[in-house]
Amino acid sequence: MPTGHNELDRIRVIRAMEKRKKRKRVLIAVAVLVTAAFLYMCIEGREGSHYQPVYVARCLAAFIRYRVQCLWADGAVQDQLQAQLQAAFGNDWAAVVSRLKSVLLIGISGAVLALSGTVYQTSMRNPMAVPTMLGVSSGVQLAQMVLILLYAEQAYYMPVQRYALSYGISIGVLLAILGAARIVGRDRANIADLLIVGTIVNRLFQIIMNYYQSQMDDTTLELYQEFAQNSQDYYNDFSDIGVLILISGVVLLPLILMRFSFNVVSFEDEDAHAVGVKSKFLRFYGIFAGGVLTATAMIHAGNVGMLATVVPLMCRYLYGADFRDLLWASALWGGVILLFSEFVRSYTYINEYQIPLGNIVSLLAIPLLIWIIRRQQKIFPSMER
Repeated sequence: MPTGHNELDRIRVIRAMEKRKKRKRVLIAVAVLVTAAFLYMCIEGREGSHYQPVYVARCLAAFIRYRVQCLWADGAVQDQLQAQLQAAFGNDWAAVVSRLKSVLLIGISGAVLALSGTVYQTSMRNPMAVPTMLGVSSGVQLAQMVLILLYAEQAYYMPVQRYALSYGISIGVLLAILGAARIVGRDRANIADLLIVGTIVNRLFQIIMNYYQSQMDDTTLELYQEFAQNSQDYYNDFSDIGVLILISGVVLLPLILMRFSFNVVSFEDEDAHAVGVKSKFLRFYGIFAGGVLTATAMIHAGNVGMLATVVPLMCRYLYGADFRDLLWASALWGGVILLFSEFVRSYTYINEYQIPLGNIVSLLAIPLLIWIIRRQQKIFPSMER
């Protein structure tokens, strides 16, 4: 009997230690995220203005108070409140608010993209699976190319058309791949079939886009590259942030509600059925939700798909394989890494040409990926030699 009590006490101590470690890591991740966001708002590239942290905090507090007061004020009162804000901070308050919009847009996009990678890796039971394998990113890029070919510079100012075309093509391609994989597998869509069909579709899209790029003149090609690689520069309004939050929230809500069951997806289907979990439905929804989240993030942040591979791997090493922990950890660190990448991008020029955000993300992700691979025995014990 004493032995049993000692064993239970030891288990309680271990669980308490694990909880303290998780709380500590949560606080560290939140602190890093807030610090990165505030640093980005205070310092803007080599050509932008720099502000003191206290001034930024005062300006943001005044802006929030102004927006709250405008909720029940008429037009004349709103003009008066805006004049007071202008008198107190001059034109700098608009620049600070613009940076706030960029921070929210980039941070949320990074969180959403990292979450999509976590969902895909869990659903496909593959630590290297990413949503870009199933044609979603190619669908978004094709939609951007179509807009540029049809409307040229006007495409920059057509967010509704961009949303509709990007979601329509990317989700249509994703559903087509799921259906084709089911046909190939004779009414049983397995992971290998999905990846094979997705690779083929991705390659076909790349051939189509390469052909049309070769037919573009220099001006149109430059417009397309700027449009596709620096998407975050053209979504700088709270309405765009609202769309990003709304679509991501609708897709993520079922995942959050099913987070306890999602751990079972990594089991074999027979084992999952034995504990009363419909793993096929969860896997299908995870793949679909990951595709929608990827399209949502890449519409607003550009081609930064490398983030969906590295962040889930890093979080799995730091926080364990529990899907409940991976959700919030991936969201926090995805936002941190993309914000830091955007901060680095603002200072990175080659002959007055600003390097695209996706390239900066890839350069920063490579050392992280090498570090993770060197410790893969700790991350995935089943891969020990």
